[in-house]
Amino acid sequence: MIIPVVRRPAVAGYYYPADALRLKAAVDALTVVRAHPGSGLAVIVPHGSFTQCGRILGSTLSQVAIPRRCIILGPSHTGSWMRWSMMVGGAYRTPLGDVPIDESCAMMLRERCPFLEPDAWTQRGEHAVEVVLPFLQRLGPADLTVVPIIMGAEDPSEETRLAHALGQVVRMQEEAVLLIASSDLSHYAPREHVEACDAALIDAICELDAVRLAGHVERHAVVMCGDGAVRCVLSAAKALGAAHGRLVQYGTSADTGGDPHSAIGYAGIVIR
Repeated sequence: MIIPVVRRPAVAGYYYPADALRLKAAVDALTVVRAHPGSGLAVIVPHGSFTQCGRILGSTLSQVAIPRRCIILGPSHTGSWMRWSMMVGGAYRTPLGDVPIDESCAMMLRERCPFLEPDAWTQRGEHAVEVVLPFLQRLGPADLTVVPIIMGAEDPSEETRLAHALGQVVRMQEEAVLLIASSDLSHYAPREHVEACDAALIDAICELDAVRLAGHVERHAVVMCGDGAVRCVLSAAKALGAAHGRLVQYGTSADTGGDPHSAIGYAGIVIR
């Protein structure tokens, strides 16, 4: 008998409440309730703590109808040796319950991108996917499923291949699939510098210009945690017919009491 892998919470009680009732209350307080949220092909959301960027997460994800199937890309924070990892079975646990892995979508992606290693253990200490899930659980359907992908290295050719595969797999589905890039923006600079740099990053993202985004990050040596994930999602969304992105909310860690001399930028963007 094969026991399904359950990826247990890594940052519950640190990035967000570990108690289920408190977590529900926190997500609901950070969420802007909309009677008829619009459809969306993709979203860009941050992955800091709820204190730092929970309101951006909540206001952004409440702008779109969360479908049953979500594919989430995020960067590695643990220094894993693995270049790419993806869960292909089991479930991703939060204090609100288990979210099953969309095995069908995961396997279709792996068939097209063999470099997506089917390794759940690499994701154990990561938070980029985990902090997004409670919002999806509260805003999405009861039968929510996810495909969590962690990028441990940035290879332009592999990013291009994955973006193409994402577009193909989403197009093949008979129901909506939401692409989610979990990424913070500029890191560890004075707030004024972060805000100026982030304005250029946001402009490139809203124009769906992955090349311009990469160029700005390289030319200005921007420390952006998740730019590869954003590039993949932008390219896939554009291939699926997306026309533009819209900034929902922006802020920095300094806005919530962080060091204004070493700030991090956060943005929530909906792509349609």
